[in-house]
Amino acid sequence: MVIKVFATFRQIVKGKQVSVEFKDGQTIGQLLQSLIEQFPAFQNELFDEENQLHQHVHVFINGKNIIHGQGLDTILSETDEVALIPPVGGG
Repeated sequence: MVIKVFATFRQIVKGKQVSVEFKDGQTIGQLLQSLIEQFPAFQNELFDEENQLHQHVHVFINGKNIIHGQGLDTILSETDEVALIPPVGGG
């Protein structure tokens, strides 16, 4: 499955997207763990010490933030589009 990444996350994967091994019926949490296996730097970028998604990290499936659904337990299908957006600051 292809995951689109934005802003500082692009520095980790050295591109705008990354392919991660996917099995149908997998949760977004499991997919993110596969991403971390490929790119260990994502562990601290995505999760806190209690393995909860950082509050300002946004994970979208088909344009909808997972916090408005089942969170990390959201089940994926092979046609889903996943995007990761890090905290963004500015002024």
